[in-house]
Amino acid sequence: MSVPFSPSLDLPEDIQDVLARYVEQIHQQWSADMSGLVLFGSAARGDFMTGRSNLNVLLVVRSLSVEVLQRAGQLHRQWGPQHIIAPLLMTDEDLNRSTRLFPLEFLQMTQHHVVLAGQDPFGETTIDPASLGWQCEHELMANLLRVRQRFIEGEGRIEAIQALLILSITAVLPCIRGLLYCLGQPSQEKDLNILEKLPTTVQFDPTIFLDIFNMKRGLSSPGSLEWPKAYARYLQSLELFMERIQQIRQEGRV
Repeated sequence: MSVPFSPSLDLPEDIQDVLARYVEQIHQQWSADMSGLVLFGSAARGDFMTGRSNLNVLLVVRSLSVEVLQRAGQLHRQWGPQHIIAPLLMTDEDLNRSTRLFPLEFLQMTQHHVVLAGQDPFGETTIDPASLGWQCEHELMANLLRVRQRFIEGEGRIEAIQALLILSITAVLPCIRGLLYCLGQPSQEKDLNILEKLPTTVQFDPTIFLDIFNMKRGLSSPGSLEWPKAYARYLQSLELFMERIQQIRQEGRV
C-alpha cells in the first residue's frame, strides 16, 4: 500500500515502513469508524530522533464506546513495541471543545501534522491568542515548580538531575512556540531554531536551554560533577525566563 506521506516528512526508512504498515492496518480495521488519522509531534515537525523519539497519532472516530477503546487497546498492544504511542482517540465534538480548553496542545498539532488517512481535522481550527498566552504562562510556572520538587524527590542525585532536566526542556519548548505565536514571531521551525532565536524574539539568553536540549538529543553529556552545576544554571535561567514572560504579558504583548 502506498501511503501519501508529506514530502517534507523526514523519517528513517525503517520508521517510514512501520508507519505505512500501521496506516494500512487502520484502513483495514477502522475505516467504518474513522474520519481521520493524523501524525503529530516530533515526527511531523522534523525533530524525530531514532531511538529517542516516538510516533504520535491522533485517531478521529465518529463515536466512542468502551468497545472502541478496547479495540484501540489491542492496536496499542501490537504497535507499542514499534514506538507508536497509544493513539489519541477523539470525536469531532471532542476536538471542537478541546481546541478552546487546550490551545497550546492544539497549536502544536495544527502547526505540525501530517494526514495519514481520511480528512484533516484541523482544517478550520483557530487558536485564541489570549487563552494561549495564559496557558503558556501557567505551564511554565508549573514546570518551574516541578523542577524544584523533582530535585528534592531525587535528593540531588545525578540520575535524577539528568531525568528532570530532559523532561523540563521537553515541556518548555511547546510553551516557547506558543509565546512566539502570540507575539507574531515565527513559531513553526525546528526546536533548535526556535531556541536560537530567543535573543531576538524575546531578548533572552538561551545558552543553558540549548545545552540541555543537546543533552536530550544525545549530542553532549557533562561529567558527573557537572550535572549539579548544569541544574543550578538551568534553574536560574528558567526563573529568569519566567520573569521575562511575565514582563511581556504585563506589557500587554501576550
